[in-house]
Amino acid sequence: MKPILFKLFLLVISLMLITSCSRLSLMVFIKPPAKFKVEKVPPVPNYAENKSWHKWRMRDKDKTTDVFYVHPTTYITGKGWNQDLEDSHVNWRTRVLPINYQARTFYDDCRMFIPKYRQAIFYSFVDKKENGKQALDLAYEDVKAAFYYYIEHLNDGRPFIFASHSQGSYHSQKLLAEALKDSMIKSKLVVAYVVGWPITERYVKEHAVIEVCSTKTQTGCIVSWNTESGNPKLSLVEAFAPGESIVCVNPLSWNLDTTYIPKSKNRGSLQHNKRTGKDELILHYCDAKIENGRLKVNPPANQSQLQMPMGKGNYHLYDYNFFFQNIKENAKDRITAHQEQQLDNSPQTKFKPTE
Repeated sequence: MKPILFKLFLLVISLMLITSCSRLSLMVFIKPPAKFKVEKVPPVPNYAENKSWHKWRMRDKDKTTDVFYVHPTTYITGKGWNQDLEDSHVNWRTRVLPINYQARTFYDDCRMFIPKYRQAIFYSFVDKKENGKQALDLAYEDVKAAFYYYIEHLNDGRPFIFASHSQGSYHSQKLLAEALKDSMIKSKLVVAYVVGWPITERYVKEHAVIEVCSTKTQTGCIVSWNTESGNPKLSLVEAFAPGESIVCVNPLSWNLDTTYIPKSKNRGSLQHNKRTGKDELILHYCDAKIENGRLKVNPPANQSQLQMPMGKGNYHLYDYNFFFQNIKENAKDRITAHQEQQLDNSPQTKFKPTE
């Protein structure tokens, strides 16, 4: 096994540590025992049914904007290449970790739509054969189906934010490149937070509909970053996009500038307090600076309390947490900007009768 693949296995272990903190034994990662077979995949989700969604909040009609969120990998070990959506343990893990610490930033201001999907098992990303690719392709088809179901049946013409992380962002970059060709969908997109997966400049150039956000109120564009410190043992950018120029937006300034932004600009990081057993928002948590397409931070004060088994300097699990309040406030700013743009472009505001 090549060294980079061995390092990637550390990511699996780290996720297992995060999700199974009690009495975890560090077992060897288990590759699915059989090859990927279409006839063996879990049942196709029906997105007309509530059970195919982690969250499907239609009642918050006072909220003007929706969020469509695609969660990261939470299916770490299993017998199949794709998660069975009836797997209650994986569903629980998804709810208490990424949904709680990532999607939660949008709860106060938006209706939430979070689909379950037959996510590919983590091993798919390091598989050298076609099994992993087939598993990822299957997962993508679910994400795509869920999104278009949302647009056609649940969106009702409302503006929306697209948010994702890790495997979710792996699928999202492909979906957005297709979906934003539809001018109606693009006009409703407030912003897409495609975080925790390397978005290459080549990808942006190849897809004319993809724009990268360069200001804090720009709309219809994508934001992406991968959080690191120093020279991490494992860099997802190096692992999955070696030699590529990577898009990185600083979540403390919301631009592409490489200027150092001090932690005084950090409006709050959502962290779990082990002593109290509660989540808390920590003001002025960490700084940030863009370097070579990575978002570099100095280790925060509570570094010793963070789960870092994948190696020193890789904060992949905390891409959203570290900048929780900044993301929350930025989403509100972009929602306001989008509303103003829609008002300016409406026929009623364009036509001004003479006195």
